[in-house]
Amino acid sequence: MNASRPTVSVVIPCYRYGRFLPDCVRSVLAQEGVDVRVLIIDDASPDDSGEVAMGLAAADDRVQVRVHRENRGHLATYNEGLLEWAEGRYSVLLSADDLLTAGAPARATTVLDANPGVGFVYGHVIRWMDGEPKPAPRINPTGVKMWSASTGSGACAV
Repeated sequence: MNASRPTVSVVIPCYRYGRFLPDCVRSVLAQEGVDVRVLIIDDASPDDSGEVAMGLAAADDRVQVRVHRENRGHLATYNEGLLEWAEGRYSVLLSADDLLTAGAPARATTVLDANPGVGFVYGHVIRWMDGEPKPAPRINPTGVKMWSASTGSGACAV
């Protein structure tokens, strides 16, 4: 880990999405400008998700895996990763069938560092269908929009 770069803990809950895990994890590990750690939590998937996750962890020491014997559900799984495991300065909850756009964590941590009152950052969603070519991501920032805490959100988007 590089002390001058932000640390980001990425929690990837997975249930029956083993086929998506390699692309999802690659999108995280390829991030520049931040140091990432990944935890894949397989929530007792009936498919090969646990085995796929173990293979990804064997290939890169930044990836860890937990496999549940019994399905614990979304919230318990999210909390396990975010509250019990994540130790980076920043945390990301990423669904196993999603990808991180190149530079997204670096852009988000820059906004958070510059705005200590902001609670979370999110970017624009790019949708595609499984089996279709992925659209080109938008990787150039278009600006930041802040919502004040008086509206109840305290969020911003980049």
